[in-house]
Parts: sequence; C-alpha cells; structure tokens
Amino acid sequence: MIDICRYDESFSDEVKKRFRSLWEEIVGHGDVMAGTISVALEKGHPVGVCFLMATSTFQSADLQHPGYLNMEYQAVSGEDEIEICALLIDTLIEDYRRICEEEPDKRIILRTFASPSSTEYMSFLASFGFRAQYFMYRMRKDLTEVVPEDGDGSFSFEIKNRKGVSERIDVKAVRIGSDGSADGLEGYFEANGSVFGVPDSENELIYRLREQNGIQFIAGVKGRVVAAVSTWENGPLSVSTENIFCIEEYRRLGVTEELLRGVCAFLAGKGYKEATLFVYGVNTYAVGLYTKLGYNIFGGTMHMLFEDGYVPELI
Repeated sequence: MIDICRYDESFSDEVKKRFRSLWEEIVGHGDVMAGTISVALEKGHPVGVCFLMATSTFQSADLQHPGYLNMEYQAVSGEDEIEICALLIDTLIEDYRRICEEEPDKRIILRTFASPSSTEYMSFLASFGFRAQYFMYRMRKDLTEVVPEDGDGSFSFEIKNRKGVSERIDVKAVRIGSDGSADGLEGYFEANGSVFGVPDSENELIYRLREQNGIQFIAGVKGRVVAAVSTWENGPLSVSTENIFCIEEYRRLGVTEELLRGVCAFLAGKGYKEATLFVYGVNTYAVGLYTKLGYNIFGGTMHMLFEDGYVPELI
C-alpha cells in the first residue's frame, strides 16, 4: 500500500539517494513551495516525491494575468510507478486548489511539460485534466564547428544604432560567488521584465548559475542592460543557452546575433561540444535567428496546463 505524507527532514537521506535532482531543488531552490512538498511511502520508505514551484508570474498574477505553478514529481521505476505518479499528481492538484482558494484575487494555472512524441504520457496527464497549450522547439548547435575564444567571458562589439551612429556593446560574464552572492546583476531583471512582461525568477536563475556551473552574460551600453544570455551545464560537454532577450530599442540591430556568437565562442573555448535552447514554436523570428546561427531543431516539449474550468484558446 502506498501512503502520501508531507516531507520532513527524516526523509532527507533516502530522498537524496533516490531522487537526487529533486532533493537538490528542495534544499536549494527558493521557488519550491515548502508547504507542498510530499512523499509517497511504501512500508515507511520514500518511493516518490513531489512539490510545486512558484514562478515569478505567480507572484504578480491577477485575475486578468495568469500566474503559473510548476508541478514537479518523480517515482521509483517499476510496476507501481504509474500508480505512485498518479497519487503524487492528485496530491499536487489538491495543493493547487488550496492555493487558489487562499489567493482569490489571482488567476493561477498549474503547469507541467511533456514530450509531444509521448502520446501515452500526454494521455495520462489529460486524464487528470491537463491540456496541451504551447509547443516549444528544442534546438542545438554544434560547438565543435565554432572557432574557440579564450578569456573570462567578457568581450565587446560595435553596432550601428537606429540613428546610424556606432555604439559599443560591452558584455560582462557574471558568476555566482563562493559565498552565494551574485554581484553584477544590477539592471538585469528590470530589462528582462521589460521584454517578457514579468521578469524571470531570480531564485531560478541563481539556482541554475550556482548548481550547474552557470554564467550570466549581460550586454550593456554605458552601463545600461540591453541584452543577455544565461548559460549552465545540462550534461557532459553540453550547455544550455537560455533566457535570451534584447530590449525593444536595440532589436533588429544585430545585438542578439553578436552576443550569441561571442558566447558560443567562449563556450567552445571551454571545451563544450554543444549548446542547446528552447524557443516557442510561434516565435518564428527567433527560430529563424537561431537557425541562422547554426542551431537545429532536434525535439520539443509541450506545455501541459491544468486550470479548473479552463477552456483551451484557439491558436
């Protein structure tokens, strides 16, 4: 028989051993909602773990602008895996509904992700009320074909602004300090939020930079942040290039293109063999830009959304 109970420190060692990546998020990721961490127990031993993560959109959500809670869960493999996963998802949906009741002034949507090629898994999620909403391409670039560059990650390049005047773009590489500090991110989240509406989660960024040997590349003009790329390791010799943005004033001027070229040259110099990223399928301009820069589509993921009374939009 499988029982579900709230997580406490007495389960830490076993959860760490069986579900290392989720345990690392529990102890080190500021977006994990402590009151939603649960474990599935069989004869008193954890065989599954789950929790909700509060994205930055959740913090700013109102009735017109939805916020998302990310659903994370994992069960041990075996004949009981599906049953355990189902119990964990039911538990997370209960927590989600409780949070919605506690936050009546927010429109909140529960979110997870699925490979579109896994129709069986998507059907499994659909049985709980999840519906596919947005598709994201996964793209990768072969860094062995890039001329490598040495250095600490800082570099500069010139562009012509909209008035035809040359401007120097200075790129700095921000790393997490040994004490966990992140000096050098001043102005980043303001610029990020101006592009995406709501800035990316600071907790998420710091976690990736700290735990996955990441570097935040920030492009600026006279100290003003105009573009950025986040990088972190996602496997042996593979690195993510994510959170790519450029503020409106500097778009279509080649800033993102030059920034990514410089970042990829630095990554190649560090011995990485490939760079990957995710991009919304409807963002055809970005897909075209990344393709121009040598990224190729090799997979994708589907946003699966759960919202009581939710009616899928027609796209």
